[in-house]
Amino acid sequence: MVGYSDEELRLLTPLDISVPGEREINANFFSEMRQGKRQHYEMIKQLRCKNGKLIWVQLYVFAITDRKSGMQLPFGIVFDITERKQAQDALQETRTELAHVARVATLGQLTASITHEIRQPIAAARNNATAALNFLDAQPPDLGEVREALGCVVDDTDRAGAIVDRIRDQIKKALPQKDRFDLNEAINQVVVWAQGEITQNRVSVDTHLTEVALSVQGDRVQLQQVVLNLILNALEAMGSVQEGPRELSISTEQTQANGFLVTVRDTGPGIDPENIDRVFEAFYTTKSSGVGMGLSICRSIIDAHGGRLWADMKASRGAVFRFTLPGMESESHEFSDS
Repeated sequence: MVGYSDEELRLLTPLDISVPGEREINANFFSEMRQGKRQHYEMIKQLRCKNGKLIWVQLYVFAITDRKSGMQLPFGIVFDITERKQAQDALQETRTELAHVARVATLGQLTASITHEIRQPIAAARNNATAALNFLDAQPPDLGEVREALGCVVDDTDRAGAIVDRIRDQIKKALPQKDRFDLNEAINQVVVWAQGEITQNRVSVDTHLTEVALSVQGDRVQLQQVVLNLILNALEAMGSVQEGPRELSISTEQTQANGFLVTVRDTGPGIDPENIDRVFEAFYTTKSSGVGMGLSICRSIIDAHGGRLWADMKASRGAVFRFTLPGMESESHEFSDS
């Protein structure tokens, strides 16, 4: 597997063919096994071959007792998983690229809303700057009012800059970030982004968010992408409704396991029960212009955050999508970048 002969391997230890960054971990495991603190361990690591090439292996090590000496000896099994690891990395890269493409496409749909959101602080800054000039022209100049108006200009430009930064974060290619943020505030932000589509489809929005902040840890941009995708799907579904109210409901609540539950409910035509298990499949779509990746990417994002995304089959009307996220205290899942 690593290109050495039996004789050469007998002169080496596992640490000799491990990469530098993993040697300390391996040494600690071996030490714990010799001291009887550990009976077995499993890890995925890299080994350096005789020719210098690195391979990925899955390693299982057990402590066994030598019948003659009574000593605890390590017994190891090593599997070469290089091809599997390369395939996983390629799949991850593809998922990341698809998620980025989906995000950019979604922002394209929201051009009107984004333009409106940016124009508001710019217009307010212009009005406040004009007011400051008028106060300066007064006889005598009202410097107190000028100072207040210029302070408002600074606030308005900061608000416009924050909007641009949020859009840039959505568009740029970046590794997932594990940050702590308020889930309710992030959802409210998404509703503002979608306001143009909401108005265009004549939909009323009702939000039932917890009064206390919901502190989650994960990638804010990715989780907002999930909420935005669910909202846009609901708006598109309700666009075909000719009679009856068009209502979108978004709610958050804490679960008994100290996690969080987010629910997005609409009054559209709903989901065919026969297809409810397929809506999260890649490339499955009921839309004439869709490619069927939105919900698949959303589920991948929620899975990576240690949560679960599903369609509620008990909905009496329209469609209901729910997803859970672990709370800060109960979170034991290690966030991945899938």
